[in-house]
Amino acid sequence: MKVYPCNSTIKGIPNYYKVYEKWLSNYKKSGNNQDRVMAFHYARVAEEMGQALIYEDDVTLEIDNEN
Repeated sequence: MKVYPCNSTIKGIPNYYKVYEKWLSNYKKSGNNQDRVMAFHYARVAEEMGQALIYEDDVTLEIDNEN
């Protein structure tokens, strides 16, 4: 799964892309699967709010380590 930020036109909501980045950072440090689940969750919320674009990786469905 690759997640890319984009500019949201919706004002007055939290930046869920940044929340995703924090959970992803926690996952990379701890290896805790719950952190990974939360990162995926907030990536999808960010996508719903127009703050991110998600491209699914059909091969592994893993988090892209570049982000």
